Amino acid sequence: MNKIWFLLGREFKLSIKEILEVFNTASVFYCDKKVLIIEWVLEEEILNKANILWWTIKIFKLNKLDNKADYIEEIIKNKGNKKYAYAINNFSKNIKNRELLIDTKKTLKEKKISSRFVNKDFKNLSSAHIIKEKLVDTKSDFNFIEVEWNYYFWETIFVQDIDAYSKRDYEKQRDMQTWMLPPKLSQMMLNLAWDKDVYDPFCGLWTVLIEAVLRWDKNTYWSDISINMVEFSIDNLEKAKREYNLDFNFEIARLNAGEIDKSDFINKKINIVTEWYLWEIMTKRWISIEKIEKQRKILSAIYKDFFSNLKKIKFDWNIIISFPFWNLKGKYCYLEEIYPILEKNCEIIRLDTPCFNASKFWSLLYIRDNQLVWREIFKLKIK
Repeated sequence: MNKIWFLLGREFKLSIKEILEVFNTASVFYCDKKVLIIEWVLEEEILNKANILWWTIKIFKLNKLDNKADYIEEIIKNKGNKKYAYAINNFSKNIKNRELLIDTKKTLKEKKISSRFVNKDFKNLSSAHIIKEKLVDTKSDFNFIEVEWNYYFWETIFVQDIDAYSKRDYEKQRDMQTWMLPPKLSQMMLNLAWDKDVYDPFCGLWTVLIEAVLRWDKNTYWSDISINMVEFSIDNLEKAKREYNLDFNFEIARLNAGEIDKSDFINKKINIVTEWYLWEIMTKRWISIEKIEKQRKILSAIYKDFFSNLKKIKFDWNIIISFPFWNLKGKYCYLEEIYPILEKNCEIIRLDTPCFNASKFWSLLYIRDNQLVWREIFKLKIK
């Protein structure tokens, strides 16, 4: 059984948790902040599900090498009749990129193989560069990996199409005073829910719903208290149906999520995947502890009704939800009022992994350095 190597995104804990949720029969072979290697999953299954992974940048299939020089033979296997274009991405601490690339080209020349490496300035390739050069299609994007003094070498079998995420994110019709859930994070939250149809009671700009439709072909239901958000979401979903040639149905309601027990959708066998309105968009000039505390009181009052009403109707499915927390000059200000609400109404499903612990409340954090309001992700079941 081949080992499968995942190059993780910036939020590595979220990335690891997502992979292990999607491939829940896998065994962890190795893990650190950049790399996850799993066993006991077929390559076919990996490729069938690769496009639903949130922040897996690249996927490789690996074989152990008894001799570091053996990788040349792997490169030669895939060469065509034309001048052979390839890349080697080096993940070894003890071997320099320049040395690896030049020695490889020299050896190929000695074997009378015309070749060129496409690594610019001897650096590892970005996902966009790999896609542009079509190296996955030609099986010629290689990765030289050192783990605990063992060496591995194999080709890339998947690379994430970052441009597609950006297109879905930035071409939406939106209200610029409203927070926007990133498509990648939305996709990861859906992976934590995994099965059943999806209901988003704070639909905002439809991100959860369109990701559910694109990746899982799920029935989608949504509601929002704002008529503007309802109208924007209808426009965005109709645009997505045309652009991606999709045929799906969706149901809409205008509803205050604090009165979730009145929703017609809540009695279905359905997972809630959502992010509440994060309230005021703050800037470095206007953020303050007073503003944060005011927002925490407003948000917690709404959440109290939301969860108590879900408990009242005995909602029995998964809830994947994002709460805000704030970065005030390097100090994290959490929505602390939410924790007793969750403990009273919910079972908090632990989001730690065999590699890393979750937070003290079993959540995982999503942080972007250029923002002042960040996200705390929970998986919940109503008690």
